[in-house]
Amino acid sequence: MTRSPRYTNPVVALLALGPLLASAAPRSPLAHDEGYYMLQARWIALSGHWLAPPWWDQPLYDRTIGVQWLIAASQRLLGADPIGELLPSLLAALACLWLTAQLGRQLLGPGQGRLSALLLALTPLWLNYAHQASQDMPLLALELLGLWALLRATPGSGPIWPALAGLWMGPAFLVKGFMVALPAAALLPLVLLARAQVLRRWSFWGGLVLGWLPVALWLGLSLQQHGAAVVGGLVEKLLFLSGSDTYSAGPLYYLWNIPANTAPWSLAALAGLAWGWRRWRGEQRLALVVVPLLLLALLSAFRTKTPYYGLQLAPFVALWAAAALRRFTAPGAARPRWLAWGIAGLGSLLLAAGLALLWPGTPLDLEVPPVPRAVLAAAALAVGLSWGLLPLQRLPMRSLAALLLGPWLALVLLVQAGLFTDRSPLQRQALAAAAVQSALAEGPVAVIAPEPLSGDAHSQLILVALGSPQLGPRLQRLEQLPPGQWAWIQRGQWPQTPALSTVAAGDDLAPWTLVRRNPAPGR
Repeated sequence: MTRSPRYTNPVVALLALGPLLASAAPRSPLAHDEGYYMLQARWIALSGHWLAPPWWDQPLYDRTIGVQWLIAASQRLLGADPIGELLPSLLAALACLWLTAQLGRQLLGPGQGRLSALLLALTPLWLNYAHQASQDMPLLALELLGLWALLRATPGSGPIWPALAGLWMGPAFLVKGFMVALPAAALLPLVLLARAQVLRRWSFWGGLVLGWLPVALWLGLSLQQHGAAVVGGLVEKLLFLSGSDTYSAGPLYYLWNIPANTAPWSLAALAGLAWGWRRWRGEQRLALVVVPLLLLALLSAFRTKTPYYGLQLAPFVALWAAAALRRFTAPGAARPRWLAWGIAGLGSLLLAAGLALLWPGTPLDLEVPPVPRAVLAAAALAVGLSWGLLPLQRLPMRSLAALLLGPWLALVLLVQAGLFTDRSPLQRQALAAAAVQSALAEGPVAVIAPEPLSGDAHSQLILVALGSPQLGPRLQRLEQLPPGQWAWIQRGQWPQTPALSTVAAGDDLAPWTLVRRNPAPGR
């Protein structure tokens, strides 16, 4: 009896996506920005104060609060463990895959949706942020929802699609702040040239108002409680990012950064974009060419450049690559043999690299913590062998399988080894030391930091604070620490006296170490 596709497709999707999104490896966060959001969410969940983004006991409006709310709500439901912290990003990642599949099916045709979603799932940039408790994956899901709803909002459609086309922007602001203006501006040509009738529908404006209502309430209550001087930090941060050279990398940054972070599909994407440039028309061209290229131009014009801004273009890279791969593996299509042999040649290089990594005493010195060299070698061998067999394939589906199977297996190995989950392995191991754990288990651990922190001290403080099960207050002076309690303090900022006990936390937590103010004799 033949199984229904409705049964088999979810099973296949689970087998393909499960090892990519669920990892058995240890988990440790990046200090910025993942650990920052996790720490703020912990304070929100523990205190019950959901209005302001906190930094210890102070409201800090240097960013919006949407993702902190999501993480805090997840922690309330599931507890402060890795699953509770990561759940919003994982759910948003699944939504991105589903929405990319819908866009692929609508814009590229039958069969293209699942291929587009699979290519997105096999994109290192997307996979990286699917495993981070940060703003970026929820923002991408909202942007894709807005684009998909706009495409579905045809003159004969019901009110739900125009409503969703307006609704997404308010929640996106809560997640990412003023940066929502860039994807919204990139959608304008599609709106004005192909969906102008949406602007005449009441449901669009109703959805727009409904989406911005939580933003207005949050800002209004924040201004009422904390005042314009504090809440104005949102605008100050925008002005800093738009004018500072700290994260400036030149206007060409994304032209190499996005292809590097979406490899190997970026090569196929360029071919798909070149092929579609001549053939796509109307809303297809607007959605697949004008919107992403305009977004690329806007991101490049903004002074601050970061890899996670480029994540917004990853679904378009997947759609372009799907168009190219479907054409390359289409039944009856004339596939250039030189291209198949060229990909096989690249596979041979990866095979050689994998064997070299396994060779004792190899001069190939490649370390990617926390991934063991043997896992890196296995990943290179998987891609190399799969691509090396491409010229031998005659059936279209086998050709497609040869292109995809190796990268899938390589990414599964890297995910399970902790590449996308164990971001700070040295700090995690240092915090797991028996002496440190014994001190942390005695009760709340304060932080003594009299001055504003920056650089490594600030990053390490986030990690040690997250590693403290019970985090106490932030103090200005050692004398404020009650007798018998522990505190994190920077090395060299306390006197060498019998009144203090210290724990050698190790250089991996520098400059922070644990000290305890001992009770006075006789007490």
